[in-house]
Amino acid sequence: MLVKILDKVDNYMDAIKMSCDMLEAEGVVENRYYDAILNKIEEFGPYFCIADDICMPHARPEDGAIEEGLCIIKLNEPVDFMGKTVRVFFTLSAKDNESHLGLMRKIADVCMNKDKFNNLLKVETEQQLMEVF
Repeated sequence: MLVKILDKVDNYMDAIKMSCDMLEAEGVVENRYYDAILNKIEEFGPYFCIADDICMPHARPEDGAIEEGLCIIKLNEPVDFMGKTVRVFFTLSAKDNESHLGLMRKIADVCMNKDKFNNLLKVETEQQLMEVF
């Protein structure tokens, strides 16, 4: 799991690009993974926005996913994602249709627990962010 806390980004694409670059640097995804995510957004809109403040960008395993991975980017200032406000990006990679289910359970556990999610929004260091999970 990779984590990054930023004060702000210019747009949602910057946050997704940064998360994909971090995953690529770790050998989790190929360079084309970011473009595949943008293509999904172009085709389906902001469906990655799964709740207030939460976005889960991802692409299909055949779109450049090498292995299971997760990059969390938390923004101190929210960014607009096609009309949705987002502060946390959970960029997910899965090498097949099932390997990411454990990661999805961890994300759901944090996002569905108000206390954990509020803690996530308040963390100030990347170490604290890791500890939430």
